[in-house]
Amino acid sequence: MIKNSKIFIYSLILLFSKTIFASSSASFLITQTAFNDYDFEQVLYEYSSEENIEYKNDYLDELISAVITENIILAENISKKILLTDPSNQEAKLLMMVKSVNANNEQELKSLRFDKDNQKNDLFEFIFFLNEKTKSNKDISDSFLEIVRSSYTKQSTNYSQNYNFLLFYTSLAVLVNEKNYEAIFIKGQLLQMIDDYFFAEATYQKIPEESDYFIDAQRNIAFNYSQENGFDNVENKIKVIVKNNNEDYEISKILADFYRIEKKYDLAIKIYSELIKGNPNDLWYTYYLRGICYEQSDNWRMAELDFLQSLKIKRNSPNVLNYLAYGWIERDIRIDESFVMLTDAYEANPDSHYILDSLAWAYYKKKDYVKAAELMEEVIDMVPGEAVSLDHLGDIYFAMNRKREAVYFWRQAKDLAKPEDEISDKIQIKLKEYDAS
Repeated sequence: MIKNSKIFIYSLILLFSKTIFASSSASFLITQTAFNDYDFEQVLYEYSSEENIEYKNDYLDELISAVITENIILAENISKKILLTDPSNQEAKLLMMVKSVNANNEQELKSLRFDKDNQKNDLFEFIFFLNEKTKSNKDISDSFLEIVRSSYTKQSTNYSQNYNFLLFYTSLAVLVNEKNYEAIFIKGQLLQMIDDYFFAEATYQKIPEESDYFIDAQRNIAFNYSQENGFDNVENKIKVIVKNNNEDYEISKILADFYRIEKKYDLAIKIYSELIKGNPNDLWYTYYLRGICYEQSDNWRMAELDFLQSLKIKRNSPNVLNYLAYGWIERDIRIDESFVMLTDAYEANPDSHYILDSLAWAYYKKKDYVKAAELMEEVIDMVPGEAVSLDHLGDIYFAMNRKREAVYFWRQAKDLAKPEDEISDKIQIKLKEYDAS
């Protein structure tokens, strides 16, 4: 590993050496927008258009896009154009140095090593050389990846979220060593982070079964499928991956989570039950997820048992405490016990508006309306459009004889309610009863 001081130096070096020239060209603006949106194919399309030649005073976006999309012949051509006008351009030289290494062209590599003043570049030295000798392809690839890892783990810096930069250097790591499966996996993850699921899947599929990264790549492919639309198509895709990977726990759990999100609770419960039999490390969480499915299926008895079992394994989980306690409060049972549980949950996670809503509702059930209103108002400040919380605040105000405000918030809640909130009919009844009185 590099020492921390060196990582900082190399990270500063890694900032793109790009200078953008002002241009009124619509194509230039399209290219910039596409590049910032990680639409690398659109960038290359604009580059290929002959009518856009007039704005071509800077080719760096195209170079980076070509490398990321693995259009290496195009990338080499762009690099040569860049170096004609900017012989010290770092990104263009990096690509050409990788090309030299792959071609075993030591002479070309050494000519690119120095700048116009015959000085060495610290970044080039770290990546390509050790004790004045050229590193192996494997070691060069690992050097690229080490810089990438050191960059995207430093969350306090701006460049840590510069996916163009991260993808560029990761792609070079793969280019110089196509068997660097960690680099391929990280590239897939980065593409996943920018929501390019198609390209991410194509990248993950390059990892062979014998690699340590294979199963994680398959899990990520399954997760990406779960983000797509179209139930039958997505279900079939994930089931194929589950079957092809020996019913892997994490992939099976992705399928169960997909069913739960799609409200296919019976299917989700079946898989969660099978997973529970395997006594996994996150057993408490699987009980919690199955409990949610039971509760959403109106089977509170089974849901309650799962939440209690989850807390037996991990007693202080804020979300489980919240779900169980709120279920009891809604049924007007075990109010005092629920209040203690919600207090503990709130202390553990004070930023959760769901837990704060439940705690406010517990105060309401204990008829401490002033405290209930105070907390529920905080919830509304955190999430102004949360229909259930608006409805709750209306109930609290009504109990405080602040009836005009209650009606106002009920109407807001009714307007904002989604079908899954299941509160519209109840609000309508309250409004009718108020109007009748």
